[in-house]
Amino acid sequence: MAISKRTRYEALRRDNFTCRYCGSKAPDVELHVDHVMPTALGGSDKPDNLVAACRDCNSGKASTDPDAQTVADVSEDAERWARAIKEAARRSEELTYFEDEYIDFFDVNWSRYQDTSSGDEVPKGTNWETTLLNYCRAGLTVNAMEEAINTAMAKRGIAHESRYPYFCGVARNRVNAIAEAAAQLIESGEI
Repeated sequence: MAISKRTRYEALRRDNFTCRYCGSKAPDVELHVDHVMPTALGGSDKPDNLVAACRDCNSGKASTDPDAQTVADVSEDAERWARAIKEAARRSEELTYFEDEYIDFFDVNWSRYQDTSSGDEVPKGTNWETTLLNYCRAGLTVNAMEEAINTAMAKRGIAHESRYPYFCGVARNRVNAIAEAAAQLIESGEI
């Protein structure tokens, strides 16, 4: 049975597009997907029997019987990869739930403010949800977001349609401060 393109890609990605035998990486070498236990010797097309291999290693290995450690390492890597995919999917689902709450929190807090002349909600930007999610992913906490909303709404002398861009400027400054603090943590060796 032929290996599907998806299975080939997953094996290459799991192995970080690096030959498991010699350590050469794409694009420096042409990579193939090799059966650790050759199909001629009873090996399967399952991911735990597949590895990334450069063309030279793959053709040089041919149908030789691999040592037990190589088989065990590949099987362990395939299991670790499957656990990592499952955990990443779980975290993604969790993050999506949090992001939905983040958007709702912003919307509720933003909606508290009205244009005094018309009674309408102060306008948000056209892509406000995407912008907000970018702030969330950059580390802007819910409390910092709420403070940025309050700062934008309390600013005197700006038109209601300018309050959202002003909010974005305040939020960007907070995100930049977070990034600077993270860089200092790395530089100091704390992380």
